[in-house]
Amino acid sequence: MREFQSVPVGDGGIDIQAILRGSRVPHSGYSAEVGGKPVRIGVSQRSVDDDGTFVPATGNSMLGFIVTDSVLQPSTAINVVRHAAPINLGPVYIYVPDLEETWSRYLVAAFFSGSGTMIEAPQDFDWRKYSNMFRDFSVFRADKIRGSLLPVYRSLNRDFYQPYMDRRGRFWKMCVTVPLESSGLGETFAATLGALSRRSAIRSDVRALALEWLYGGIVRFSFQRILEQRYFQLEIEIPSTNQMTFGRFFLPGGGPMVREPTQFAAGLVSWLYEASAASYSLSGTEVLSEEVESPPL
Repeated sequence: MREFQSVPVGDGGIDIQAILRGSRVPHSGYSAEVGGKPVRIGVSQRSVDDDGTFVPATGNSMLGFIVTDSVLQPSTAINVVRHAAPINLGPVYIYVPDLEETWSRYLVAAFFSGSGTMIEAPQDFDWRKYSNMFRDFSVFRADKIRGSLLPVYRSLNRDFYQPYMDRRGRFWKMCVTVPLESSGLGETFAATLGALSRRSAIRSDVRALALEWLYGGIVRFSFQRILEQRYFQLEIEIPSTNQMTFGRFFLPGGGPMVREPTQFAAGLVSWLYEASAASYSLSGTEVLSEEVESPPL
């Protein structure tokens, strides 16, 4: 690999600490060369406190380096990023569809604590949330320059994947009132509870407090908008096993027929996310804090 010509923002190449402090990252990225061919490195910063169990879980970031424009081996893509930025003191991670093939687009990730120190990704990190691929992928870890790549994650091939399915990320503790066993709502209620309790599933300032079965197929979702310390409740209809089997239930907003619990849970979270853009209450009703049973943090 040739020494490339980067567009540095610091003496050591890409200025990681400046980016972590909030400096603007040029959309054009950073230029490099590998074997006389141009390579471009784009950079993004994401707050990831809710996407895995970090210690402490305050101020942790993932820097994503998008390597494009040339067909490279995965190990070469990692080396390009390591030479472009001072990230040789900790592990880096790479998303690949297949480790044995070459590709023209890679995502290389590095993790930093709030103090700017490189850290490891937690075992329950939600890799899929930040994937730039529409197909199945794996994530590999590299601990040192030209070292071996170790597998850390293989994406799940599920139509309605949500991170709660394999317990990835952090979850709110919630007060729960489960439906009667004879209601046929058990599987859907469990999927809904898992999806709503995932932190940042709807918005980062929405804290899920309770999910209570009321009657029939109706459950009540209680939540708090954290920044304003306001409380809301929303009644939701969930499908029974019988309704899903015979195609008698549709997603909120006139979506497709619901055929399985995970489809409903994924559709519900998506609908609430969209509703949050138009309604601070998610189309629910504001209540007093004492009207909501709140679990401990």
